[in-house]
Amino acid sequence: METLFQVEKTIGREVHILSTSIATQHDVNKVSWYLDSHDAIIRWSIDLLDWEKVMKLVVTNGFDVDELKRFIASKGYHVAELEESVL
Repeated sequence: METLFQVEKTIGREVHILSTSIATQHDVNKVSWYLDSHDAIIRWSIDLLDWEKVMKLVVTNGFDVDELKRFIASKGYHVAELEESVL
């Protein structure tokens, strides 16, 4: 059976899963304009109920996740990619 990651990859997309310190709707609002307007981001979500405040991104191949990390950090939030074994 294919995982979501494998299915997305086969159609020219990548999935990134990150832990963040984005904890409230106010925090989400501070970064949503960037996520909504980025050409390479197809879909995104932040699970505020998860203890790691998981951000899931579906992006086009070649998306610069380090650019996203710098933006999130510039807004005062922690962000780190989760290891596949944690998923």
